[in-house]
Amino acid sequence: MPTTRRRRSTSIGRWGSNAVGTVALLAGCSTGPRPTLEPVPTVDDPVAGVVVERLDRADAVNFTATYDITPSSATEPTPAIVRQLDGRSRVTIGDVDYLTDGTVAETCRRSTAECVEYVDNARVSDLNVTNRFWSDGFSTRLTVDAARRVGFGEGHTDTIADRSAVCATVPVLGGDKLYCALDEGVLARYVGPDVTVELTSFSNDVDAATLSTEVDPGI
Repeated sequence: MPTTRRRRSTSIGRWGSNAVGTVALLAGCSTGPRPTLEPVPTVDDPVAGVVVERLDRADAVNFTATYDITPSSATEPTPAIVRQLDGRSRVTIGDVDYLTDGTVAETCRRSTAECVEYVDNARVSDLNVTNRFWSDGFSTRLTVDAARRVGFGEGHTDTIADRSAVCATVPVLGGDKLYCALDEGVLARYVGPDVTVELTSFSNDVDAATLSTEVDPGI
């Protein structure tokens, strides 16, 4: 892993780190009416609501977690590791690093040490996740799926990565989707037609030094 300062590119405009996870779809298109923001629907399914409530806790938790992310187009998982400490986070998904501290964001390619000073989720779009997959990325997905459900969700508890988790199976057109969240608040499991996300380890211990992209994330 290079130890020299990362090369940065600033040729592309900045986007907020929560834009994909917390804002619903834009209505209209470039040739039609002016786009408008549609609010995220409320959750009226009590089973889904329990998991959403857990995921909404994620930003307040200090933790280190590892995941396997397997899109439906792949046979092998891509490893990911999420670290969060006192409002700062580093999310490493395969070859891509995301570093945020609440005000400043950076995305780096580990293999080339090239960085841009904004969150670039296009770099992991082939995995069907964003850098916020562990929290509001899937909380928003679940909220939308609960609004589109074709029946009430089924809830159960499970043990995932040696931690207690609550789960909701939500029936939607085309099949069921499974969402699980740890009691501590982070995503524990997602199984859907586009991708599978599985928590493989979780700890409330965080090495502050590893929040810098100058340090190898260890995956």
